[in-house]
Amino acid sequence: MDRWHFRWTLHASGSALGALLLATAPAVLQAQTTSPSAKVRTLTDTLPGRVGGVTVDRLGLIYVADFQETVWKVTPDGKATRFATGLYGASGNAIDSKGNLFQSNFSGNYISKIDRFGNQTVFADSGLAGPVGITIDQNDNLYVTNCRTNAISKVTKTGQLSTYASGTHFSCPNGITRDPEGNTYVVNFNDERMLKIAPDGSVGEFATLPGGGNGHVTFARGDLYATSFRGHRLYRVSLAGEVTLIAGTGAIGEQDGPGLEATFSWPNGIAAGPQGDRLYVNDFINRFPPTLEVLPQPLTVIRQIKLPSLTDVLTTALQSGGIEPMRSAYRAWKSDATTGSVFTEAEVNQLGYQLMGRNQLEAATELFKLNVESYPQSFNVYDSLAEAYMNAGKNDEAIKFYQKSLELNPANTNAVQMMKKIRGS
Repeated sequence: MDRWHFRWTLHASGSALGALLLATAPAVLQAQTTSPSAKVRTLTDTLPGRVGGVTVDRLGLIYVADFQETVWKVTPDGKATRFATGLYGASGNAIDSKGNLFQSNFSGNYISKIDRFGNQTVFADSGLAGPVGITIDQNDNLYVTNCRTNAISKVTKTGQLSTYASGTHFSCPNGITRDPEGNTYVVNFNDERMLKIAPDGSVGEFATLPGGGNGHVTFARGDLYATSFRGHRLYRVSLAGEVTLIAGTGAIGEQDGPGLEATFSWPNGIAAGPQGDRLYVNDFINRFPPTLEVLPQPLTVIRQIKLPSLTDVLTTALQSGGIEPMRSAYRAWKSDATTGSVFTEAEVNQLGYQLMGRNQLEAATELFKLNVESYPQSFNVYDSLAEAYMNAGKNDEAIKFYQKSLELNPANTNAVQMMKKIRGS
């Protein structure tokens, strides 16, 4: 959410104030140099508007509210079109199980329901006061932050509204999300706190994000990811409350690149893609002082933050420690419920062939062995392991695994040809 009364002195003082805020803030972990980094790139051309909420549907389409009248629809490759207009302070948003977009209208104190074709109706317009963030549970009930009354509303799928949580912990609650266990997490716009609401509605402080004011929050890969609107950074927060800086130096800017070298400008909305491996954030790139006689058109861009993949993790582990750390990293990734679903035979096989092409035969062989361990019914993983042994001159092992590949797929002509080649030599 954009707040026009927010002091221009923050922009004028720039990174110096950011450094001061960090100096007095609670300790925050920073990604280690031996860990792969998130990667930031600007996804869209410049868009007119301020920064509201961001959400992503199951097809990977990104919906971006401009805190004015419009919601943009952005394809994964960055092409933006107007999805809906005529809104009134379009702030936070979320998508239900049927693909409908629910959009908060901060200035009008109501929620719009917008179908997949852009047709909109008023869904709830009573009892809301400065609605911003929206999250939706498995039954399509909405949970909405009310900035002006420091309360969280629950809105059923039939539009019935009740107070879900309130109290002094809230200070213009802005972003909101839920975890699979039914816990709700809220970040305040007017301070640094992230709050946790248990399923029974009890509220407690959960984490602190340095910067002075938060934007929105999303859940992906078993962790929470939040924007620090005033700190120009992105943080990961574990479900144990551990805070890690993943992107942003704290200086205002538009620099792409490795996460800890990238710069942001008032990042606000944040959402995860369908696979959980990419985050999307909107940046307010030309925030200006309210003292200007004629205010220019506000401008934003959408940034993509690619989280480390299994390939990134394995490559970094191999480069920093060798085969044993790579093996440990593989098994940790596979056994972790938050990343195990982001795990494919094809990705590991591709990395194995890349290593083999660089003559790192021992590392390639180990990866193929791990792939066999994970996919014992795939003929292809045995074929790849056999090829690694063949290239290493271990012909008996190569024949053994080519034969196993043939048992699983008698039509694997490559295995037949390779065994003839080995025996002929």
